[in-house]
Amino acid sequence: MKVSRRALLKLGALGGAAVALPLAPTFASFGKDQPAPSPLVPRFTRALVIPPVIRPVRRTATTDFYEVTQKEARVEILPGLQTTVWGYEGMFPGPTFRVRRGREIVVKQNNLLPDGVVVHQHGGVTPADSDGYPTDLIPPGGSREYVYPNGHRAATMWYHDHAMVKTGDHVYKGLAGFYIVDDEVEDRLPLPRGRYDVPLMIQDRRFAADGSLVFDPLGHIGVIDGDVLLVNGVPWPRFEVASRKYRFRILNGSNSTQFKLGLSTGQPLTLIATDGGLLPAPVDLPAIPLAMAERVEVVLDFSRYPIGSRVILENLDGAGRLGQIMRFDVVREEPDDSAVPATLRPVESIPESAAARTRDWVFGPRATMSASPPVEWVINGREFDPNRIDATPRLGDVEIWRIKNATELNVGGMDHPVHIHLVSFRILDRNGVKPGPYEDGWKDTVLVPKGEEVRLIMRFEGDRGKYIMHCHNLEHEDAAMMTNFAVV
Repeated sequence: MKVSRRALLKLGALGGAAVALPLAPTFASFGKDQPAPSPLVPRFTRALVIPPVIRPVRRTATTDFYEVTQKEARVEILPGLQTTVWGYEGMFPGPTFRVRRGREIVVKQNNLLPDGVVVHQHGGVTPADSDGYPTDLIPPGGSREYVYPNGHRAATMWYHDHAMVKTGDHVYKGLAGFYIVDDEVEDRLPLPRGRYDVPLMIQDRRFAADGSLVFDPLGHIGVIDGDVLLVNGVPWPRFEVASRKYRFRILNGSNSTQFKLGLSTGQPLTLIATDGGLLPAPVDLPAIPLAMAERVEVVLDFSRYPIGSRVILENLDGAGRLGQIMRFDVVREEPDDSAVPATLRPVESIPESAAARTRDWVFGPRATMSASPPVEWVINGREFDPNRIDATPRLGDVEIWRIKNATELNVGGMDHPVHIHLVSFRILDRNGVKPGPYEDGWKDTVLVPKGEEVRLIMRFEGDRGKYIMHCHNLEHEDAAMMTNFAVV
């Protein structure tokens, strides 16, 4: 039985173990039939949809109060078909939070879904009881208030479900949305703003013939290959633009698929920000890799193209259905008073000498005969235990964390995008080499490919309490590739 190239990469990486693993795993190896392709969708026929910005239900001098209901909805994602999604306010993706630095918000989350849920503000500095710990479930019919101080510098963040062993399933069904922080530093910059500041959530999905979502985690390897690329919930959309500059905030919201962004014209992408906010200076790049949960902000100048031009945002690592993401149609002329300044924002460089200690973390597979597939995903050789604390950094301390993606018992590895809650970090080096320009800023998620090692430096600020680090391949996370640390 044949499987896709990317599925073979996922599954075949486990072949050759010292235990009795299949040499060429297929869907049949896990009792699965080869999935049918999704219904064909014409590309670039539907307009891009921009998620609405949610408004507070009440305001005080210091705090904005919001209320969100998580519920099922029937929406048209594929033309002429209805898809059942789980959404914040029944939307896929959810509404965008747009907040000011230093302005606290309180969000009451109501759960009308048939399963327990957890909300995590990804990239934020939040109190431990509002961070979205995987076992802090909101039961069906229940509610919970999350408090977000918003002390973070301006950045593109997001929020998504984080329920224990259910995160992949819940996010696949639609529980994700943007969370954008603005501040006075960005206010002073002449970057594109208003309707020229556009969030783009890229996700791959697979659909059955009736339009329903097909979620299959392949044991816990990584969800089955999507063959429809969605941007803000629209398959291969087109976006009509003016002949001027636009700022795009791009999130890889997929469960287990990486992208490499580029333009069909070969023109460079002007990178201005990563996970944690603006870079010190803009960087022109021919392509930008984007692992799961990572964000980048780019400025594209469409004034270089004549009216009537069509520019495709491509996935340079994709083929067939996954090779193109969306299309920009240059349809009108407009004045443009925006600019990309040569200097954006200082980014603190933390000297290694400031580190109180260095910690080692090894992400990798562990062979087992009791699981299907016959491998477990572990950190430092141990599965996640909610009651075990594996590190106790002190509030205010600087630490270096050395993260290695290793193999064990000759079991082949997989790439791991590693996300650390609470803190932003700088990447010191990757395999001893300074990181590329697309990683030279504040980050909260870092890709650690198999066999590689990265060193991160971070300061533990904000709050005391228990937080987690985990792989953001959501099927690995659900298979307990997480670890607890407690800030003391």
